[in-house]
Amino acid sequence: MKYFAVLYEYNANHPRLADVRPAHREFIGTLNDQHQILGSGPFTDSKGGALIVLQLDEDSSVEDAITIMDGDPFWIEELVNKREIREWNPVINSFEN
Repeated sequence: MKYFAVLYEYNANHPRLADVRPAHREFIGTLNDQHQILGSGPFTDSKGGALIVLQLDEDSSVEDAITIMDGDPFWIEELVNKREIREWNPVINSFEN
């Protein structure tokens, strides 16, 4: 497996966020059903934003992760102010079977 950290920055008080959130959660749920999500959720500090960790096949690239995340309704609806996607190497991990 390869892992990719997806960092989102967005305005948690954006008036359209609540309207798009159900579609975003459905998108994340679909990725989870396909075993492509290791974890996902918002940051709870006052800065807002979210972290999504993708788990993809060993031959995957950052470009593959970008292509996947381009389908997120938050991204499509331009609710994400900044997005960073980086390959992550969990040297110590407890989530592999």
